Amino acid sequence: MNFDKKSDVLIAVREAPFRANKLQQNQSVIQFATDCKNTLVVNNAVHTFDAAFNSSVSQATLYETLVQPLVSKVLAGTNCTALAYGQTGTGKSYSMGMGAEPVTEQQMGILPRCAKDLLMRIPLLKADKENNRIPMQLFVSFLEIYNEKAHDLLSAEPQKPIAVRGQRFTGATKQLLSSLKDLQSLLELGAKKRHVRATNMNQHSSRSHAIVTFSVQRGHRVSRLNLVDLAGSEGVRRTQNEGMARDEGVFINMGLLAINKVLLSLTAGHAVIPYRESILTAVLQGLLSLCFTKLNYLFKPLFFL
Repeated sequence: MNFDKKSDVLIAVREAPFRANKLQQNQSVIQFATDCKNTLVVNNAVHTFDAAFNSSVSQATLYETLVQPLVSKVLAGTNCTALAYGQTGTGKSYSMGMGAEPVTEQQMGILPRCAKDLLMRIPLLKADKENNRIPMQLFVSFLEIYNEKAHDLLSAEPQKPIAVRGQRFTGATKQLLSSLKDLQSLLELGAKKRHVRATNMNQHSSRSHAIVTFSVQRGHRVSRLNLVDLAGSEGVRRTQNEGMARDEGVFINMGLLAINKVLLSLTAGHAVIPYRESILTAVLQGLLSLCFTKLNYLFKPLFFL
């Protein structure tokens, strides 16, 4: 990945393992161009990204290529954001590492790998003579946006929406993080409270957008690494969801459409950015407007981009 490129928004894609089911046939329509690693061919249409990974890529390689450089930027004082976006059932939560189930070190996603690096590197910075005069601490928060309302997943009352004032959550929990064991406990606590529902496309579909924020506090200065697990995009006709699941899908797609508009406006350099079209983009405004952003798009082999 070229972190010196002019744009502050980089886009990568990852192919999910092929799984034949009633929504997929027996043949992929995705081809990886042999002469250009960052190019996909879908139904004879060519798509070029900042990076492209097939289904054999490891969790470690994905993290080291896409997100590990952001850790260095955050420790240097720059706000950074990584978003996982894609169709429902493509493995976004797995890639991000936001599940409640224990995993092996090989299966660790982006989130625990970020925490591991931060916990390892902060003491090294503290030991440096130029940095040891200013206390440095690492905090974590875990929030979700469900049906256009914000919920604190580390709160004792996660079902009660928290207030959003402009670009900030009012009263959101920030936990001091000192070990990976602490993080795992917090992830299990938050993931179990996140809205999940079985749908026609995914037996364990996340019905909310989740935001985990690592805050590196150095005196009065705070830099943030925001990891966003966006709920899966859903076509109403394809999913055939009904009732509450259908309503949730409508809110999910509203937030995703708003994210798309914001990122397109940012990359185009527009003077006016449509942050207020969704609570998701409203609260991400401060995270997207003045930070380095990664969009990790995950897709199934059958479905075109």
